[in-house]
Order: sequence, then C-alpha cells, then structure tokens
Amino acid sequence: MEEWGDVVGDWLRQDLAARLRGRTKRELIESMLVRAPHAPAAEKLVIALEAYPLFYLLLASEHPTSIWIIDQGEKVSSAEILTPEMRRRRWHSTNITIDDCEGLTDAAPDFVAMVTSWRSLLVIRHEFAHVVTTFFTSHQREALGQLYLRAHALNLFPEPLARESVGEYFACALSYLFFDDLSQELAQFDTLLYRFVTRLINRAEDVSRGLQSEDWSRSC
Repeated sequence: MEEWGDVVGDWLRQDLAARLRGRTKRELIESMLVRAPHAPAAEKLVIALEAYPLFYLLLASEHPTSIWIIDQGEKVSSAEILTPEMRRRRWHSTNITIDDCEGLTDAAPDFVAMVTSWRSLLVIRHEFAHVVTTFFTSHQREALGQLYLRAHALNLFPEPLARESVGEYFACALSYLFFDDLSQELAQFDTLLYRFVTRLINRAEDVSRGLQSEDWSRSC
C-alpha cells in the first residue's frame, strides 16, 4: 500500500474500488454535472475532464462535486449551486467579485462547487485543477507551499494569475500539463513545478489502473 499512500491518503483502495462500481470517466463526469446550457457544453465538459486520471474524477464525484456550466452572457453568480458565502467572497489581490471571474471553484462543508464557462478546454481544466487540491494530503500541500514560496522569491510564475494564490499557482501548472505546447513551456520555465504536477498525475494514473484492476476482479 505504500505506493498508494501519498496519493490516496485516508482513502482505502478497496473502498474506492467499491465506489467506482465499474463507472467510466464519462459516467463520473456526468454524475457531477448539475446544469449545462445545451448538449455541446456538456460534451465539451466531458472532453475536457476525460484528460484527468480516473482516480481524481472518482474522488471528485464521491466528495461530492457539483458542476454548473454557464453560457455566453451568463454570469457566474447565476449558478444556483453557489452558497451565500461563496457569493459574498472576494478574490485575489484586487478583491474581484465572482462575476469578474470566468469560472469559480469553492468548497462548502459538504460539497465542492465548480462553475465554468465552456468556451475553452483550458478554462474547464483549470477549474477542475482547483477541485483536485481538495484531495491533497498534508505532504502534498506542504510541498506545493514550498514551491509557491520559492516562486515568489525568484519571481517565477508561468502567468500573472499564478501569483495570486497557491491554488491558482497549482491550477495554472496542472492545466498546462494537458496541452503539449504549454506543458513544454512549463517544463522549460520551472522544472521543479513541472516535476511536481507530473509526478502527481503519473501517480494518480497508477492508482487509476489499480482501481480498474480491483474493480474488474470484483466483477469476475
């Protein structure tokens, strides 16, 4: 179990395999979708999030996570899944409101809310990267925090948004990983951050393969 420890944390592999119940990535993504303005938006979400390891999609689904897709001209605040606290919160160094954002991911005590436009794969994957941080172990949070402090000391941020918080720093990096050009750019720009997110994804993929194997053996 040691190879699972820094990824799974308190979750037991057998418990996760039982929760998977043979579901595919598409089924897990669709289980989180509360509202899409139309079918193309829902399909864009599936395409965007299928890039993530099955393990992260399962954790997000079981947490649970609620996803609301906004259409062109709609505001983030129109998402009915947002709590009053989420609506009142101000973001980043400029204290912007939620309607100044193209997407929003925030945690309530019993669920994670993810609101996103569907205009680009990058935006959707960036928002889901925030969801992934919900499942970090204490060691992963500490390691990421050290990288963020280092980035401040060296003024080493892949884009201005990454400077705003450790969460944005991570979300920018992880979402870059799913695009060849941006991934190569990150690898050249900040090798340590690139290694951190790559290691996370690789280990999550290892866990995903183990879950699928465990789930398959249960069905035999």
